[in-house]
Amino acid sequence: MQTIYLVDGSGYIFRAYYAIAPLSTSKGLPSNALLGFTRMIIKLLRDEDARYVAVMFDTGEPTFRHKMFDAYKANRGECPEDLIPQMPYFRKIVQALGIPCYEKPGYEADDIIATLAKGVAAPDRKIVIVSGDKDLTQLVGEGIEVWDPMRNVRFTPEKVREKFGVGPQGIVDYLALVGDSSDNIPGVKGVGPKGALKLLEQFGNVEQILQNIEKIEEIKGLRGARKIRETVESDPEILRLSKELVTLDHCVKPYSEISGIDELLWRAPDSAAVTELFEELEFSNMLETIPRADLSNSTSDPAAGKDKSYQVITSETLNDFAAELASQPRFAFDTETTSLDVLEARLVGMSFSWERGSAYYLPLIAEKEPDQALDAELVKKLLAPIFARPSIAKVGLNLKFDIGVLEENGYEVNGVAFDVMLSSYVMKPDSRQHSLSALCKIHLGEDMQPYKELVGDEEHIGCVPLAEVARYACHDAEASWALYEIFNDLLGERAFLADSPEELPSLRRVFEDIEMPLLPVLSKMERRGILVDRDFLAGLGDEFVSELEQLEAAIYKEADCEFNINSPKQLSEVLFEKLGLPTKGVKKTQSGFSTNHAVLEKFSGSYDIADLLLSYRELHKLKTTYIDALSRLARADNGRVHSSFNQAIAATGRLSSSDPNLQNIPIRTAKGAQIRKAFIAEQGSKLISADYSQIELRVLAHLSGDAALRQAFIDGQDIHEATAKEIFGEAAMDGEKRSELRRYAKTINFGIIYGISAFRLARELGISRTEAQRYIDEYFGRYPDVAAYFDHLELEIDQRGYVETMFGRRRFKTDIDAGGRDQGYVTRSLLNAPIQGSAAEIIKCAMIRLEARLTDEFGPDARILLQVHDELVVEAKSALVDDVASVVSDEMQAAYSLAVPLVVDVRTGQSWGGRK
Repeated sequence: MQTIYLVDGSGYIFRAYYAIAPLSTSKGLPSNALLGFTRMIIKLLRDEDARYVAVMFDTGEPTFRHKMFDAYKANRGECPEDLIPQMPYFRKIVQALGIPCYEKPGYEADDIIATLAKGVAAPDRKIVIVSGDKDLTQLVGEGIEVWDPMRNVRFTPEKVREKFGVGPQGIVDYLALVGDSSDNIPGVKGVGPKGALKLLEQFGNVEQILQNIEKIEEIKGLRGARKIRETVESDPEILRLSKELVTLDHCVKPYSEISGIDELLWRAPDSAAVTELFEELEFSNMLETIPRADLSNSTSDPAAGKDKSYQVITSETLNDFAAELASQPRFAFDTETTSLDVLEARLVGMSFSWERGSAYYLPLIAEKEPDQALDAELVKKLLAPIFARPSIAKVGLNLKFDIGVLEENGYEVNGVAFDVMLSSYVMKPDSRQHSLSALCKIHLGEDMQPYKELVGDEEHIGCVPLAEVARYACHDAEASWALYEIFNDLLGERAFLADSPEELPSLRRVFEDIEMPLLPVLSKMERRGILVDRDFLAGLGDEFVSELEQLEAAIYKEADCEFNINSPKQLSEVLFEKLGLPTKGVKKTQSGFSTNHAVLEKFSGSYDIADLLLSYRELHKLKTTYIDALSRLARADNGRVHSSFNQAIAATGRLSSSDPNLQNIPIRTAKGAQIRKAFIAEQGSKLISADYSQIELRVLAHLSGDAALRQAFIDGQDIHEATAKEIFGEAAMDGEKRSELRRYAKTINFGIIYGISAFRLARELGISRTEAQRYIDEYFGRYPDVAAYFDHLELEIDQRGYVETMFGRRRFKTDIDAGGRDQGYVTRSLLNAPIQGSAAEIIKCAMIRLEARLTDEFGPDARILLQVHDELVVEAKSALVDDVASVVSDEMQAAYSLAVPLVVDVRTGQSWGGRK
């Protein structure tokens, strides 16, 4: 069967533009969209073995839809300034690659795609429309599918129905009803996706709806039915117009005359034109990635790879290899180990690459071919100076693990320059696709062999035959190098002057000045760990067990029966069937009505069993997550737990931790404080806990420029009391409700940062929604520049599609949208991102500065152990604790210069929780 690919070129352009950070050629031509577009086209040709393909573009001129409706697409902003000079090149790229390229004034790319799809459709042909545009799903049918490669979703008739609730034949009626704000399709006000489906289920199509307007109110379950009837009745032509606007034209001449597929055959690229164009755009390294038009892209073992040179280093070639490695300005490397525990892992081998398609493996353990294993001490003697040399740049993926393993095995590693995982994370923070296997699939079109498949039932990778290990390890290093070349381009040049880096922040700056220098700091922190008092934990565990038993008995008494409290199904039956708690507003799940935390909080204060359950759950979580886990995770040899600090998970830029997750220990409850007391300093030392005071509010004052908010911090006022005075007045704060009003103000202060709604504020404060809205309005009235700041952010989101921190870290609307989130969540996340992200970056800068200074002034006698939220925990010798505490405070306050003071609260003691 012949497959024809019809590509929405205009859609590719904008996806590429928003997916890649700003990038320019050495002559100043913006090129980020061009780079992304070119990679996407080449990837399609290579990965899909596309023999028949055409790319369609919009012309940018008004279309027949604009004549029908002046306001068509009026909501769209102007073309971004840095995209305009790139526009002439997209067609040149497609034409130079030998791909048919079509456009026509007065029509959109979608219309030409629809015309070609109809014209060349045949029983022995499959048509794949390459686009993320939902309008094109109306074309799906026998032999035609829409493929969104960015999300890897293929819309068949079944998938269309699953996604929209209607089949392809109903898409135009569905879109006409719901409208489209991006194209300014009016639709019917008040009709959302569910309402549209109700209407179509009842009447079938738009015309039948218009012929039965009076029956709209009779539709069972249609919210706002009366208003919808009135809207349709008042202007039925708007609905007909909306349908016309979303209906694609299948008869665009001259493309309607194409019925054969010879015109869509991918011809050989014009080598001279491609070379000249790619040299001008500085894409020369992509020339070798262009497949030949007559070459099938199906490969055999992708790990072995066509035209790849993987070599196992032997005793005879080791010296020559070391000399060649030492001559490289940079190289990618990867380690193979007996364990994922850095402190226990033995080196099985190392792989290296500094050229696409080429890699080397040095076996140190080879159980099945022991005579092939190299002398580990000789390897160290030759390679340790290379790893220690800062002038040789080291590249890899998840280097925190690799440098940890090497340093635990006697190496010193300097010049850690580029972690592919972190570069991917900086560019796409909301993605979860940062692993080597995921990035290889996405960017190289290669499948990595799964580790478990390679090792099977063997004890560790060193027990696998050497040839298989070498191929696997070399592929890791070579893929890391190939991804480095791609991502190094995507990050763009440093877009600021060395003497004033704050002027023009960029993703390159975030990567090079924050994330990469932090990596070795985190590696050391993980290996240091923190001591836990296991006797204290055991005693605390006994207390918790006793309290849990008491709570359990009290819950059974309230329920008048015994049941499994930890079973959502049994608990739901007890609460809503046996006890008859109201179910209004409670979500129904597979196991019954929801019994989550929000539901129990709703009943708290009104039903004793809800309060008991909340207490039980908190205590049960603390016991299982921390007391039991800490006792299990504490190492037998040193009594310390070694949490992992994750750089590439939280989209905001914050660090997260695991095994154990230190970020989730409650700090405002007595029980949570008890858990912290289990973390202690070793004998002869003390712990220093240094916490930024209200850093996110200080960042908000800095970013918003609000004079009143800034002045409160500059004057050292209690910010929550100051806000309370602003909202409730000086007189109210002199009365007996002072503490309550301060609590209200604190909730509002922090709620504003996270986009709190009147509904949620009312629930948290136990007040009416009207009163809560009045408080929010009062807040913005007293701090007008805060309101203006958030308004400005919303405008930026609409115009640019992203927001950024003070340092240049970005979050993109399209990436959060890709997770299927509701728009309220998307907006709240984007409005909060610059504040939370900037606060996260400040503490990261503090960690980098502090690690360097502690090492320089105190050596091993003072060291950072933990980072939790806005807090650092440092261990120092008792005799030095005051000096070290002073240094910690100084470096944290000097991490970044805000328009308001950075204040650090410092405490010292034998334990993190304050035990002296």
